[in-house]
Amino acid sequence: MISGLKVINLPAGAKVDRPQNGELFILETCQRTLVLGFNFVPFHHIDDTHDCMETFVADKAYSYLLETICGLKSKLLGENEITSQFKKSYTDYLSYGVRNSQIMSILEKLFMDAKKIRTSFLKEIGQQTYAGISRKLLRSTTNDGDVLIIGSGQLAEDLIKLLARKHRIFLSARNTTRSLELVTKYHEANIQLVEWDNHQTWAEFSYIMNTVGTDKYSINHDFFTNWANNHSRLFVDLGSPCMINTPFSSSEEVYRLEDIFEFGKNLNKSKQQKVQSAHAAIETLVEKRINSFALSLPFGWEEVQFV
Repeated sequence: MISGLKVINLPAGAKVDRPQNGELFILETCQRTLVLGFNFVPFHHIDDTHDCMETFVADKAYSYLLETICGLKSKLLGENEITSQFKKSYTDYLSYGVRNSQIMSILEKLFMDAKKIRTSFLKEIGQQTYAGISRKLLRSTTNDGDVLIIGSGQLAEDLIKLLARKHRIFLSARNTTRSLELVTKYHEANIQLVEWDNHQTWAEFSYIMNTVGTDKYSINHDFFTNWANNHSRLFVDLGSPCMINTPFSSSEEVYRLEDIFEFGKNLNKSKQQKVQSAHAAIETLVEKRINSFALSLPFGWEEVQFV
């Protein structure tokens, strides 16, 4: 089965003709668009003129998937947001009325193998996530104070979990239902809701974390001109596409996603030994997976060899 596996890595935002019959699994993140399928099917749904298109086949495809879900292909080595993104895409895939049993088998085993690699080699370095680095930046400025989080997705929830102990959390999001869910889930944090897209109110906060990526509207420079009156301040934009439109940069305490990646590069140096061990373990795991796929044993039986 694995001999027909194809994985195509495309730039972030690449357009894919998404079929409704479950013949493709598609992962979209701020760093890439990943298309998984079998034989020539994936090529029928993408524009093959992409300059940065990479294609992986069979065991190389499975290895690439495993390295990606383990955060080893991310700009922040070992980051674990990618796991949540995989799971969300997997949930979306399950919503299809018809699903490809081969894709399902690949994904199920992929999650199992990724858990083994992360637990054995990447447990500590995986803590350096977008939310984790944002907290480091915040701590370099203040140890307390009110924080406005814009958005209500998984990244916003990660920030709530990391910041609620030291900071009073305010949340502003379009999705009122999801916002109320977070307020209830983290009731001990006493999260306060702020009207969505109320820039005047937003500018009253010295510390702002944006998790919304959109090219439909932006926070313009007028906002930052008013906001700059705060002596101690920090604006971290984790959205992709970037929604802020200002010449302000890290020197004015305005950080974009590329700044987070740059910050992460310095942290990556200390991770290299563990990452190398993880790569070696992935090679061994992939070899075992190839054998188990080739034998076509009943689902679950091949897991015995990993006990």
